[in-house]
Amino acid sequence: MTEAKPHTPERVRVAICGGGIGGLTMAAVLRRLDISYVVLERYAQITPQGAGISLAPNCLRALDQLGIFEKLAKHSQAMREVHIYKNDEFWGSQKFGMTNEAFGYYVHKIERHQFHHLLLEAAGGNDVVRLGFNVNDIVDEEDAPYAIVRAEDGREVHTDIIVGADGIRSYTRRVLAEKSGMKATNNIRFTGRVHMSGYTKPLTHLTTKDEGVGHWMLYDDAILTTWPCKDNRQWFIGVAAAKLKPGEQPDRSVWKGATKDTINEVYGERFHPFGEESKMKSIIDASERVIASNVFMELDVPHMVKGRIVLVGDAIEDAVELGNALYEHFRLNDPTAFDRYSEVRQKRASDLVQFSDNFAKVHTARLPYGLGPLVRKILYKYVPTSIWVWYFTWLFNYQPVIKYPLLDLPAGQATSAQ
Repeated sequence: MTEAKPHTPERVRVAICGGGIGGLTMAAVLRRLDISYVVLERYAQITPQGAGISLAPNCLRALDQLGIFEKLAKHSQAMREVHIYKNDEFWGSQKFGMTNEAFGYYVHKIERHQFHHLLLEAAGGNDVVRLGFNVNDIVDEEDAPYAIVRAEDGREVHTDIIVGADGIRSYTRRVLAEKSGMKATNNIRFTGRVHMSGYTKPLTHLTTKDEGVGHWMLYDDAILTTWPCKDNRQWFIGVAAAKLKPGEQPDRSVWKGATKDTINEVYGERFHPFGEESKMKSIIDASERVIASNVFMELDVPHMVKGRIVLVGDAIEDAVELGNALYEHFRLNDPTAFDRYSEVRQKRASDLVQFSDNFAKVHTARLPYGLGPLVRKILYKYVPTSIWVWYFTWLFNYQPVIKYPLLDLPAGQATSAQ
């Protein structure tokens, strides 16, 4: 029997654990900053989760700087309006197109798979990704010349910095939590909610006047949003309470075997102005892909930096800010670069959680003293778009960019150490 040959360790400046949006954006930034990197993806192929994605001005300026925005705009739909309904009663509309005047960009909606492809291309393509790299060991000793990332199959990467971009269940996150003195187990809790989403083929009964129009559907016992995508495709997202057996606790996010019937059971008979016969069912039945997933939350968030390990979230802005910090660390020998990154991003993340929670309370009419339905009706039916634009200023006007010179490199940049 022939023994397997040992793998030769790969040496890079930055090892990015995770080939999702955060990881690929990080790779695209490092490619342009000429800092060597490799993306370690545990699956055998890049498999984006979800149906669509919303890209707002706070991330589009950086994507523009990276040369991605022009291609993105060809495959996405700019938001013009959101029409708001309470059951089948039209409450009014908000002119989302005003974001272009206020913040320099429209909000764009795009199929997640297409956006993932654009990011992978900007990151250097498949040459910079190591597929099937399921991390099972990280060695980060203070006096060692480099950190080591090991996969189950024996592959190793030797690196100066490990970027954890592999989600709340990641091995990288657990190691960082342990280094920070936090418990690495039982840190994730099921919220009791299920997200149901899908991405449709072009709805041919719609016309050009329907392009760029989204919908907030406020049903008595549920909420559903549809966002416009390219060629009058629709990306829909619904939230439902989980139906669990007594004592059942989900341990994974994405449902196996979710079908159109799964979504139709909850939303099929609901009113929707874009549906044939004004029913949501015809939109769901036009789906090219549907997804149902349990929603989890992290109970305790570790510090974003410890030793040679740095976390980057799904936010594109995270990768941009970390790119600046990595440049300052490697090129300017700045020992405080990661501390500044951590301070800025952790505060921003905390503020965003609070902002999202407050908005969700309004959107779902869950306010104290039973005021939710009245406050929501006033805000959604009578408040002009200019007030909404002002409300979103703190979010959309934060547009970090890479502060240092960018290289114009060909695809497939080498990942050898510099």
